Amino acid sequence: MLETDNNRPEVAKNLPRRLHHGAMGQVLQRFLGQHGEDRAFDLMQLEQLWQQAASIDPAIGLHLFSHFTPRDRYILVYLALASATCGQALRFWERYAVLGTELEQRPILFETAEQIGMEVRIEGSDNLRRHVGEHCLVMTMTQIREGCIQPVLPRRAEFAWPRPAYHAEYEQWFGPSLHFSSQRTCLLFDKDVLDQPMRGHHPGLAELIASGLEQRLARQQQFGGHAAKVAEHVRRALRVGRQASLESAAEALHLSPRTLHRRLREQGLSFRHVLASVRSELEQNLELQGLSRSQIAEQLGYADSIAYLRARKRWQEHKED
Repeated sequence: MLETDNNRPEVAKNLPRRLHHGAMGQVLQRFLGQHGEDRAFDLMQLEQLWQQAASIDPAIGLHLFSHFTPRDRYILVYLALASATCGQALRFWERYAVLGTELEQRPILFETAEQIGMEVRIEGSDNLRRHVGEHCLVMTMTQIREGCIQPVLPRRAEFAWPRPAYHAEYEQWFGPSLHFSSQRTCLLFDKDVLDQPMRGHHPGLAELIASGLEQRLARQQQFGGHAAKVAEHVRRALRVGRQASLESAAEALHLSPRTLHRRLREQGLSFRHVLASVRSELEQNLELQGLSRSQIAEQLGYADSIAYLRARKRWQEHKED
C-alpha cells in the first residue's frame, strides 16, 4: 500500500551536503576560490556564501554579474538578447525566470499611466534580499545595455533596504533618482522603452528558446490539488539533498499515508508518478543551468552517473504509466 522510492539502493549512502547548483551560487563559489576561500558552501548556506563574498567585496551584489562567463549565463539572457524589443525581453523574464533559479524570486512587470516598472520579489533575510536584488537588477540593466540600440536608464529606482555605504555606485546602473528603504524593489522606465528595438533580434532563435522554456514551465505547473502540494514537498526535499517518500509527504501535509494515497488516486496519480515528474523537471532545470550529466547525478544524490542513468530510465517509465 505505502509507496516507496525504489531508487534508494542506488543513491549514495552518505550524501555530501549539496552545493548550490544555480549559476549565481556557482559564480559566488568561484569568486571565493579566486580569493583563497575553498570551503564548499551548500544550498542551505547561500546567505553565508553571499556574506563571505561581501567580506571581500561589500558591493558584490552589484559586481557579481560581471564575473559570469557566457557559459554561466542563464539561457534566458540569450532569449532576451534575441527578442524583438526591450518590452518583449522583459516579458520573457517575467514569465520564465522561475526556471533559472532555486530561489523563491520572481520579477513582476506593472504599468502606471506613463511608466513601466519591473519589481523583484525575493524571499529571505534582509541581507540576502539586498545582495540578490542588486544582482538581479544589475543583470537586467546589463542585458538592456547590451541589447537595446538606444541607451536606456531607469527614470526611478526603489530599493527595499537601507542605503549601503557603496551607494554611489548605484547611480551608474540605475540613474540619479534612487530611493532606499522603500516598500518594494523595482526599476521604473518611461513607457517608450518597451518599443526599443534589440540589436541582436533573431526571430528563429527566440522562438526556439521560448518554445523549450514553455514546455518546461508547463511540466512544472502540471499538477493541482494534493498532487501540487506533494510535488512542492518533493522539490524542496530534493533541493536540499533529502529523500522524499509518500510517508514524508503525508507528514508534511498532516495526512496519513493511506489518505494521501487515496487523494492522489482520485486525481488519477500516484506518489511515484509525481516523484518521477518532479525529478525529470529538476533534471531539466539543472540542464538549463548548464550542468553536465555527472554534476546532475551528484546534485540529485546519486553515487555516480551509472546509478543516475539507471534511475532516470525508471523515472521515465513511471512518468509514462
